[in-house]
Amino acid sequence: MKTKTHWQKIWDFIGIPFRFLLFDQLWLPKFKWTTLEDERLNTVLPYIRGRLLDIGAGPNTLVNRYGNGIGVDVVDWGGGVWVVDTARLPFCNNSFDTITFIASLNHIPNRKEVLREARRLITSNGKIIITMIDPILGNIGHALWWYSEDKKRGGMLQGELGGMWKKQVIQILEEEGFLLCHHKTFLYGLNHLFLFSPIK
Repeated sequence: MKTKTHWQKIWDFIGIPFRFLLFDQLWLPKFKWTTLEDERLNTVLPYIRGRLLDIGAGPNTLVNRYGNGIGVDVVDWGGGVWVVDTARLPFCNNSFDTITFIASLNHIPNRKEVLREARRLITSNGKIIITMIDPILGNIGHALWWYSEDKKRGGMLQGELGGMWKKQVIQILEEEGFLLCHHKTFLYGLNHLFLFSPIK
């Protein structure tokens, strides 16, 4: 994990229109701008402990950076991700210390079933980490992001959401047996970070 310098923060701020809307994320390093994926991962990495399960792992970047865990998804985006049914994961009970949903919970149509599975897999002292954008910004973004993953796979599936409100995230996690223990915003207040622990 790299800490941003003062000048990098200024350069990233100047580049907001390009970073958030106009440029494919793959182009940003050429201009020395921080990608949105890096922003999310740099926010999440300090909270990860023990064995990690990343659900909706995309190209498995978080697991590969952290170095101790498994990334799962329903699409093979590369990076060693396991392609599985995320509501029926092939792991033993209580086998992960941290489970993450990095900008992915809203893209899981059967999110209640997947969270139920996460509850089965998390250790008693484990943490669920979620990053989320609100639905207004998310829907605008998904309409404008010509490079987004949902465009690459033919659009959003029924039940997918552009984003979720803070209250929605807390409610669905509480319904599935988790308690909010930390919340903060990041990326100029546009994204939310949630940490939940299992209710004992």
